[in-house]
Amino acid sequence: MASLNDNLFTILMNDLNTLEFSGVLHTRWGRLKIIIRSNGIEAMNFEMDIDSEHDDYDSAFQRAFLIWLRTFEHMSPTKQWNYLAPRGSDFQRLIWRTLLEIPIGEQCSYQQIANRVGQPGASRAVGSAIAANSIALLIPCHRVVLSTGSPGNYRWGAERKRALIETEQLRNITLHQLFE
Repeated sequence: MASLNDNLFTILMNDLNTLEFSGVLHTRWGRLKIIIRSNGIEAMNFEMDIDSEHDDYDSAFQRAFLIWLRTFEHMSPTKQWNYLAPRGSDFQRLIWRTLLEIPIGEQCSYQQIANRVGQPGASRAVGSAIAANSIALLIPCHRVVLSTGSPGNYRWGAERKRALIETEQLRNITLHQLFE
């Protein structure tokens, strides 16, 4: 696990003894605040309120992250999970890990996720776990929709969710391209 994160840290910082790094990524979907700890990415949240006086955007970090992401996106979901360190209950972490298995451009219902984890009566609990996901885009909670096919709610706005789903349905889109 350490090599991929170490590569990101090496590109980002001169002091590898730093246990936490936070920065901002600019995407077409909005600004993402990211927190990286020595054991992986802990959070990546869309910023709803942007304070331009405290803009900590760093183009070197953006470039380093995109280099890291090219490797990450070609890994299996199991290996990807090793580079993520979201905080949550065991159930939440099980759900988030399961979301990594939804291929880009596809959607899954809350009920299908509940079935995949062996808890068919837990679709509401699945929805709550998905709503608590703190790693936008990398843990693709936006790919989970209602059984009717309607996008449903999204922690960072229904319009953003619809736009992400539509973009991902384009032929040959990659995870990397969501961050450009």
